[in-house]
Amino acid sequence: DLALVSAGGSRLNQASLNNRLANAQLKPEFTIEFEGGIELKGLKGRVGVDLTYFNRRSTEQIISSDVARSSGFSEQVVNIGELENRGWELGLDITPVSLENGFKWNTYVAFTRIRTEVLDAGPTGQIFLGGVTNTLGTIHKNGFPYGQIFGTVNQRDDEGNLLINPQTGLPFAAQDAQVIGDPNPDFTVGFNNTFTWKGFTLRALIDWRQGGDNYSFTGGTMLLRGQLKLTEDREALRVAPGVLGDPSTGLPILNAEGNKIVNTIPISAFDSHFTNGWGVYGQDEVNIYDATVIRLREVGLGYSIPKSILSKTPFGTATITLTGRNLWWNAPNMLEGLNADPEVSGETADSNIQGFDYGANPTIRRYGVNISLTF
Repeated sequence: DLALVSAGGSRLNQASLNNRLANAQLKPEFTIEFEGGIELKGLKGRVGVDLTYFNRRSTEQIISSDVARSSGFSEQVVNIGELENRGWELGLDITPVSLENGFKWNTYVAFTRIRTEVLDAGPTGQIFLGGVTNTLGTIHKNGFPYGQIFGTVNQRDDEGNLLINPQTGLPFAAQDAQVIGDPNPDFTVGFNNTFTWKGFTLRALIDWRQGGDNYSFTGGTMLLRGQLKLTEDREALRVAPGVLGDPSTGLPILNAEGNKIVNTIPISAFDSHFTNGWGVYGQDEVNIYDATVIRLREVGLGYSIPKSILSKTPFGTATITLTGRNLWWNAPNMLEGLNADPEVSGETADSNIQGFDYGANPTIRRYGVNISLTF
């Protein structure tokens, strides 16, 4: 930040540099894609199938990556290297009911399954995009899917048991941060049902997102502050499951017979949730949840006024529709009683960072009325 200051202390002019470092060696991004599909219809158009497979390989993708603050900048524009996306898209268009009185039921099911893999993330094999801290955020890492959640983990032994500090009765951190979650879903399905009869149209859209991980700062914060029903038993002592370990070596402590020692050290609710246990002050991995969610995305009820009624008006058509969005959802694998919507993101779409909730507001339920007129 450069400024010219007068004798009286007033700024006469000012020049400053952006926090993002430019890259003179930046290359253009290229994408090669193969796509093939098949479309079938039968039973007089009442059943339709649209199946597509695609494989897309992108090279030299342009992203912003964190750099050492000692450089005078916070991020730099770089080329990621090579990324592969492949997947299936299936559409089923079915009309189960079509009666002579005009009643019709149509349903469209859209299934999507996408897999990604980072093939080349540059000379180091990984690019840390940033996020909450310098050890918690999104990372692109060779051999992993796009946009993994990177963070600290608890130390474990070779059998996967938590190592417990005998001085505190709590788990302790492993030396290195790791990939702790994949925000990409296993698959998504949309069910769009339309019922029509004598000018009335009822539509209902149901979404199902299976899998994908979410780091929930909301969950960790409410857990450590005792604001969830599952924390109301605050007087009982707890024992963290695991075996005793040495924080200085990261290895289990053995008894005289050479066996691991099962942890029996009691801790309080405060220790469990507010220190190195299972709140936001614990290791990052304890705040990762499965983001599976089923949602009633939208319901709409419309009525088209018959032309016979409109014949003496200037209108060609007239339709009134009542709509409701986000009327119901259920995320069964989030923290019990949290009622947090895993669809809410703490980052914008252009940040390349996904799967983070930094303290989300409650999801909004919307209602509306639409009147459509043509002349």
